[in-house]
Amino acid sequence: MKIRTQILILLFLFGFAPLTAMVMTNLPFVLDRLEFFYHKAYLQNLRADFRDLDEHLASRHEMLRLLAKLPEPGLILGQRDLEEGQEQIDHARVRYTNWINQILRDHLDIFQILFLDLDGNPRFWLELNARTQQWEPTIKKPDMPSRDFFQHNILQEYGRVAVSKISLNPNVSHLDPRRFMTLRMISPIIGPDRQERVVPLGAVVVNIDVGGMASAYRNTLWVTNDGAYLDERLKGSAEQRAFEDFSGLQAIFDKNSLALWEGGQGRQVIWVPLFSTEGSGPLWVGRPVDPSPLHKFRNVLIIRVMTIVVIALVILFIVARFIAMRAEQFGQKLRDGVGRVLREDEAVAFNWKGSQEIKQLGQQLTELAEHHSKQAGAQRQHARQLEESNRYKSQFLANVSHELRTPLNSILLLSKMLNEAPERLSAEQTRQLQVIHEAGRDLRALIDNILDLSRIEAGKASISLQQIPIKPLVSDLIEMVKPQFDAKGLQLSLEYAPSLPESILSDQDKVRQILKNFLSNALKFTHQGGAKVRVFMQPEVDLHPLCFAVEDSGVGIPTSKHELIFEAFKQADGSTSRRFGGTGLGLSISRELAQLLGGEISLESEEGSGARFTLCLPLELDHSALSSHQIELQVTEEPQLMQERIPTLAITSMTEPSKTPFADQRVLVVDGDLQSLLTLTPLLEGWGFEVTAACDGQEAIDTLKDDPDFNIVLMDIMMLEQDGYDTIRHIRNKMKLDTLKVIVLSAKNAAEDRSLCLDAGADEVLTKPVSPEKLQALISVHIETE
Repeated sequence: MKIRTQILILLFLFGFAPLTAMVMTNLPFVLDRLEFFYHKAYLQNLRADFRDLDEHLASRHEMLRLLAKLPEPGLILGQRDLEEGQEQIDHARVRYTNWINQILRDHLDIFQILFLDLDGNPRFWLELNARTQQWEPTIKKPDMPSRDFFQHNILQEYGRVAVSKISLNPNVSHLDPRRFMTLRMISPIIGPDRQERVVPLGAVVVNIDVGGMASAYRNTLWVTNDGAYLDERLKGSAEQRAFEDFSGLQAIFDKNSLALWEGGQGRQVIWVPLFSTEGSGPLWVGRPVDPSPLHKFRNVLIIRVMTIVVIALVILFIVARFIAMRAEQFGQKLRDGVGRVLREDEAVAFNWKGSQEIKQLGQQLTELAEHHSKQAGAQRQHARQLEESNRYKSQFLANVSHELRTPLNSILLLSKMLNEAPERLSAEQTRQLQVIHEAGRDLRALIDNILDLSRIEAGKASISLQQIPIKPLVSDLIEMVKPQFDAKGLQLSLEYAPSLPESILSDQDKVRQILKNFLSNALKFTHQGGAKVRVFMQPEVDLHPLCFAVEDSGVGIPTSKHELIFEAFKQADGSTSRRFGGTGLGLSISRELAQLLGGEISLESEEGSGARFTLCLPLELDHSALSSHQIELQVTEEPQLMQERIPTLAITSMTEPSKTPFADQRVLVVDGDLQSLLTLTPLLEGWGFEVTAACDGQEAIDTLKDDPDFNIVLMDIMMLEQDGYDTIRHIRNKMKLDTLKVIVLSAKNAAEDRSLCLDAGADEVLTKPVSPEKLQALISVHIETE
């Protein structure tokens, strides 16, 4: 995912999350409060509808106070001792009744007026005739207030009006519907006693019919606390139909507080415990609520809020995208600039505009880029100097090796030739010649090792791939070094593990060189006991399963010096007076060769307990990582001839086949193998040639540059520094020595190799081994053609 997308998502979520949280938190609250205010408005409307009832009851309060001030005459006259008292009271009550009919003409909801003494006994009562609408005294016992209600209010202050709870009387509703739902009001009466003192005389009570409310208010439900409709109770039915019609209404009634009932299809009813009743709990009033306006408003509000949210999100997305693109542009400039600094070492200037911090960052990066560019330039200059120094070193090594090899080859050749003529030398001279010859061989080995190591480190070492039979390879090595072990009185044994492969694909010469170094070290550092060569497989290792181990019983190597001995010119005994000879290059070259062959070398040793060197190789060398000029494929036709590759010239007889007049003829012998030079030189000198030897192609070219007056060149193809093909091309094309005869002596007998030699400019190709007769005849032909 691109950084622009990541920044865009981050910024968008950073703005989207708070906005979403704000909407999700506040919108439900706003909708809930809106619904609350809507229902509150319905409740206010409900209460406003019953405000007339409150005013009506307030007017009845005033009427009751008037009756308390002007009570029925019996309460007043009964306090006096008059002879005509009862008759006078009766006449007064008649007049009082007429007066009541006048003042209560329009108060049809009051159906009884009771005057009670201080004990709560009725002294006089009037009842509104339902048919004539006239107030009349009656002998029927009136509806009395409860004893508690009377006693609680009889001694209240004068002029106070108390209202009782609603009394429901469904049992008498069929006799007088006015008595089904009754509300009582009471007010104390005071007056003078016989001593003309103002004392409480009793109380006046009016019974008011409030049952008409159930039908007076439209769209209003009246339900008793037990779930029965009020009008149904009036008809004598006590079924809890309200609880059936409104599921969950009983739980609302149990809470005894205002609540909103919600049912299916958007039905809503506000229930209010509006009146208290005697012994029946509150009387509930329900008013249906029309939620459609609220739903419309909610929908409009939600649509507008969501529209605002969408617009805000679009703006947020645009802003976030703009910031992300700016950040991506900034990152792109930074990435490109840093890339140019790292890849091209360019002193990039980061001139950024913006805040002070951005400018300071640009300045610091500019300074860093300039510093890096200077340092990189200095490093390149230093690298060029090192490369030039390394080239000079390589040239110096090559020149020194050539300069050393020419006299060294002469020393070796002459010492060999003198040593082969013992009749002309004394015993002391023979011994001195042997010392000279051995010292020359050691010096040549040192030069070859140094050149091998430098060639490997420079990546110029080539690999000759071929199928190598394992057992013949090891057996030939054992046969070659066995005499040296026998000379020191040491044992040398060989052990093959079962299930070994017949051959591996690798470089035979390099494998032999590594194993020879192991055996040479074992011979050098072992004084008693001997050595053992083991060849085995490691099935659990996939990379290099085939192992060659050389175990000895020698002096051993301390653990602290295991890595040291693999360094060039290093031995475990690193002092100048170390007991063992050698240059210390063998193990270093062996490790480099093992890595070149895709294998590894391991060491197990302790001081005084001998050493075990193990070479582990793959069954097939993976040469995909090597360049084409480093690979040479060979086909071994006779695997049984697994001996050290020394391209010698086989001589059937050291006697000259015939005397050939090669006197005053000069021949240049070019061969990288000392044994071949030692074989050819006395033979050619015996034929009358003046012989000059060169160990490689470059030395031959240098010799011809100094003295091109040679009649013929005998050249080997397989040489270390520069092979015979390139040497012949250089002689023909660059030195223009077209008349110089070149005969190739090659160990390769393939038609392709012969064609390559002829294409390079050779006059003739002989395949080793070659007989002296055939060589002399061929030289005679070419010498005669001049």
